[in-house]
Amino acid sequence: MEILGDTTIEQCLQSSLLDYLTKTKTETMTSVRRNILQTAIFLFGKETTDGFGFVYSKNKDVAVQQKRFLIFSYLFLDALKKNSISDKAIAIHNGLWSQHLQHLANCGNEKTVKRYIRILEDKEEIVFNIKRLQRKLKSVGMEEKKLKFRCRKSNMFEKIGMGLKKLF
Repeated sequence: MEILGDTTIEQCLQSSLLDYLTKTKTETMTSVRRNILQTAIFLFGKETTDGFGFVYSKNKDVAVQQKRFLIFSYLFLDALKKNSISDKAIAIHNGLWSQHLQHLANCGNEKTVKRYIRILEDKEEIVFNIKRLQRKLKSVGMEEKKLKFRCRKSNMFEKIGMGLKKLF
């Protein structure tokens, strides 16, 4: 999907998301952390990427849903940067995410869907994964086009470490 010359919506969303994540602290994204992590999972997840970056589904209906999610995520992030995000936009974003999860379940990835739901329902896990993504961005740098990131549950020691960081 072409936007400006050789720049695609995927690349625009990726650079916008990476820019937002590198400049914003997790404390200031309180109401939209879940949506940010949903977008990161969708854009960098192993279900929608290969060695060269984002790949659309071969099923035309699913590809249309993916394009909608990408375009709306870009608009969502743009509104978020301008501090003009609304509850309706958050609801639409969550609805598009639900369609993506439905597609994954239809493709036989029920285990992945359950993992995403479990992680996205726990506020501590959302923060943990966003901080992991931010650390990965700092270590990899903005030059790398293909960021490999896998959303996961934190272990006991990481939870204790995050708790201690809040205290000191």
